[in-house]
Amino acid sequence: MTGLWIGMVLLAVLTALFLIWPALRREKLTEQLLAQQNARQLANIDIYKQKLAQLEQDLEEGLIEQEDYPLYKREIEDLLLDDADGQTSKPWQLPGKKMVIAGIVLVMGAGLSSGWFVYTQVGYAPALQTYFSQQELIREGQQDFGSLLRRLEETVKANPDDIEGWSLLGRIYMDMGRLEDAADAMSELLRIRGPNARLLAQKAQALYFADGNVISSRVQDLIDQARELDANEPAVMSLLGMAAYQQQEWDDARRYWERALRRVDSADARQSLREGINETRERLGMEPLDEEGPGFTVSVSLSNAASLLVDPRATVFIFAHPQGQSGGAPVAVTRVRVSDLPATIFLSDQHAMTSDNNLSSAEEVVIQARVSHSGQPQAQEGDWQGQTEVLEVRGQQRVEVEINQQLQ
Repeated sequence: MTGLWIGMVLLAVLTALFLIWPALRREKLTEQLLAQQNARQLANIDIYKQKLAQLEQDLEEGLIEQEDYPLYKREIEDLLLDDADGQTSKPWQLPGKKMVIAGIVLVMGAGLSSGWFVYTQVGYAPALQTYFSQQELIREGQQDFGSLLRRLEETVKANPDDIEGWSLLGRIYMDMGRLEDAADAMSELLRIRGPNARLLAQKAQALYFADGNVISSRVQDLIDQARELDANEPAVMSLLGMAAYQQQEWDDARRYWERALRRVDSADARQSLREGINETRERLGMEPLDEEGPGFTVSVSLSNAASLLVDPRATVFIFAHPQGQSGGAPVAVTRVRVSDLPATIFLSDQHAMTSDNNLSSAEEVVIQARVSHSGQPQAQEGDWQGQTEVLEVRGQQRVEVEINQQLQ
């Protein structure tokens, strides 16, 4: 918040400077204006004398009659008087120094107050406050993890609808082995976001470990709920494969994990699943999985501006477009939520929309990530996006995409 206030004060000072400069030069400017006005009046008098002399010469030469002379002279005098009346104004009243200072202070105060009003009433005050709070928690956590956890717990208690806070707290609880607390954090996320297959699966995983690596009734209930929403949710398939592996049911574990592999996006998760699948295949006397075709491990993140302005519930589409066809059908596409960012996903032929239009069929592509507030893949005004340079399709590659541009 300190940075925000510094920025607002600097803008107010800059505004004041635009007022101070003419205020300091007001006397000189006034003198110049008065001098210009006097010069014009003198010029008009000279013109009057010239016209009057010309009129008298015309009278002497007989170009005008004697009885018309007074009329022409009066017209010349009237023109001079009209021009003089047009320039007549009240004497210049220079404001005193106290009035100038008061005016500058008033403008600065108005600038600060209007900026604060727009920020709090129209802008993104809650999102920005959450961002600063999280950054402060991270700094504290680097010195004292216990302090970080307590502060985070206090933060979500004070802001019970803070999606990012509950997500971070759930991950911390999982890492600490506080599995019941992690499941409670997932419950809060489900309360905020509504039914979600991935969140249900993550809660089921926490309770699976809490119940001693057993699919208890409460774990099964969560699995059933998740599969009603998405029958092939990768996290559910991974959990079922893990449970089957624990029971040495190698073929069931292989089938579940292979179904998860078709949908999972994380490069690390894909590697782990392939290792588990090949182990079960070896136990079953089967051939290992074929080597994967070309693929991109894509690290997707939000710029500072985007993280403050986008809806955490919005969908993020990640595309691979053939070069020169950014408006056509992508050769690979997947999606995540803004709340999942930063994230690392894997694009391969398995993410093709059609079998004959995949990564392997392209020579060069551009990887693009777009936050869609409408939930549709078509770009719309107000969406945020970022993309890579043109990339050659060859083997396995790692790239980074920062979403940092808002579409106009």
